Amino acid sequence: MKTMMLGLKEGEHVKVHCTKRTFNMEKDFEISVTVEDTDQLLSGAWLNISIIQVFATALSELCFHDDCHPNSIGFMCPEMISATMLKSDADRILLYMTRSMSALSSKTFILCPYYEKSHWMLLVLCLSKREVYIFDSQQKKRNLMIKEPLNNAFRSYKRLGGQSKGTKLTWIPAQCAQQPGSLDCGYYVMRFMYDIIMNHGNSQDLIKDFSRTLPYSPEEINEVKDFWADYFMNNVEFLA
Repeated sequence: MKTMMLGLKEGEHVKVHCTKRTFNMEKDFEISVTVEDTDQLLSGAWLNISIIQVFATALSELCFHDDCHPNSIGFMCPEMISATMLKSDADRILLYMTRSMSALSSKTFILCPYYEKSHWMLLVLCLSKREVYIFDSQQKKRNLMIKEPLNNAFRSYKRLGGQSKGTKLTWIPAQCAQQPGSLDCGYYVMRFMYDIIMNHGNSQDLIKDFSRTLPYSPEEINEVKDFWADYFMNNVEFLA
């Protein structure tokens, strides 16, 4: 992969096609990936949003096309629900989250990679239980900007279905692997998503089934890097 990207100059990018169904968007779009993004992934540096988008796209395609893995998982776009977008275009993001819940109402879990204040975490939304599980690899008390908008979107989703009761989400911290370094959060979010799909897609009690606090091993992190690189090399489109 590094050799493939060597022909790009600093600031140039390639693209990975993403269908609208992956993140419940209104139309297909392209994910831009720069040589700096791939260098970050290979070196273990902090991860840009495009890396997480491509990884979630790869997992979504795996769920959609592979009968061996559960099609019970949906995704929200990490760029759309980021703290930056919530600040700049709150009304549009509220509509996006509500639309995503309606489109994914049959799914067991909706995976929401979320970025705020230079930190990645994974929010797992379980509509049937009205719960949000917070997979945070640097667990501490956080006043998440997304909490109120996601709660409001859930209320709108329930009301669209004609329900006025049970419209409050319960937010539950998950006992999950804790990162040893300061730059590892993106890799841990990728691993959380990978483990949920590979091992817990149909879990009836994700908090209990997933429970782990030991850091991921280098081999476990390399496994998700390899998964990302394999999908990327088979789907990348170089710009003319």
